[in-house]
Amino acid sequence: MASQKFNTLSFLLLAIIISAFVHGVVSTQLQVSPFCRTSLTKGLCSTMVNGATSWHDAIGNAISVTLSLAKELQSKNGLIAPAIANLSPAAKKSLQETCNESFQTIIDMLEEGQVALAAGDNGTLQTKLSAALDTDCDDELSNFGATFPLANMAKELTKKVSVCLAITAQNVGA
Repeated sequence: MASQKFNTLSFLLLAIIISAFVHGVVSTQLQVSPFCRTSLTKGLCSTMVNGATSWHDAIGNAISVTLSLAKELQSKNGLIAPAIANLSPAAKKSLQETCNESFQTIIDMLEEGQVALAAGDNGTLQTKLSAALDTDCDDELSNFGATFPLANMAKELTKKVSVCLAITAQNVGA
């Protein structure tokens, strides 16, 4: 008899745990921002829009987060030097200039995107965000066989720019 009560109690406890887990998973899925429905990385997108309740605020928040990462990446550009130490001085200089220009282009396009957003110019916003998908630095490093020490950070930046484009695409024609 005690064994049957123990089994019933165990079953009940297991059912409660499974129910709580399923509720947690469903709740997490329900928390995806409506501004992220076209994003391939919905979780990242939802984090980037940071609870925005309007499309304007959602894309503004997303651009700000992306711009912060772009500036951080640019500030760490000096970390490329060890990866290209074995190259000729001319190649090193070329690569460093390419990377500096690439990061600056991304920053400029994101900042110009913010201006377009403030002006309500969604076409220009989309154009600027598309131009921010600049991968020249990574491409050039690959051409020389060098591994970018901040490759994961650069990939994250590309993902964030893509999220911005996905959010923007939801408002085309609006």
